[in-house]
Amino acid sequence: MEQNPIDIIRSFAEDHLECNLDNLITFDLKKLMKDEVYGCPNRKFDADDTTIMRAIYCVVFGSVWPNLSMDNSGNEKMRGDTMNSSATFFSYPWNDRFTPTWNPPAFLIKKIAEFQTTFHTVGNMTVLPDKRIDEWSINKHRGCHDEWHDYEDRFLYALYKVLTYQDDADEDLEELVMLNRDDFNPFFGVDGWKRFIDGNMLEYYVDDNYLPVIKSKGYTWWRGGYTNKERFFQEANRYIDDSTTIIKSRGKRIVNYIKERLL
Repeated sequence: MEQNPIDIIRSFAEDHLECNLDNLITFDLKKLMKDEVYGCPNRKFDADDTTIMRAIYCVVFGSVWPNLSMDNSGNEKMRGDTMNSSATFFSYPWNDRFTPTWNPPAFLIKKIAEFQTTFHTVGNMTVLPDKRIDEWSINKHRGCHDEWHDYEDRFLYALYKVLTYQDDADEDLEELVMLNRDDFNPFFGVDGWKRFIDGNMLEYYVDDNYLPVIKSKGYTWWRGGYTNKERFFQEANRYIDDSTTIIKSRGKRIVNYIKERLL
């Protein structure tokens, strides 16, 4: 019998949020790494695929994605996805290779540490179809692509081209989208793209005409060749500031939507 996502969120609020849903906005999902109820029981831990996030996806985006449910959540189903990553730009906090490579100033080190908590909060989580070609998923293609490097703005621009039938669309992403066509069906064409953006609360990444806007420079911590450090750190600050603003704003919207459903 499928778990009731509303009941899961209510009990989570009691157990972890002091019965105050506003605390969800800043709740660090990494705290659930060993939680056998709301974390990832009997599966590899991933903040965007925790049981509590599956429940939140169902409540907030259940009317957006036609096949989203608790039973249809997880690998090769409807899968959580972290929008703004830290690892691409700053490497992993438990294996910090950014600091010794770039020797950033102290204020940026502190800022990165704060972001590595912020990016594991609810406002940074979304959902994508996850049927795979071998082990290759949309999520993995997004993260490993040489031009996108897991940046949400770059990925959405590529997805826009696929969903609106652009001639220069990425063929591999197109193949993965078509594999997941049952889930993407409402989002093809210009009107479908608008539904995708509005329904998933992604307006931050498009202009007034719903055209994707790329702000990121696509930098990586392993970036080779000559790179001016001043410009590199300038982009690091911009990326953290912009991502944090989006995450907090979107988190408030998600929580307000949940409140309306729980009343």
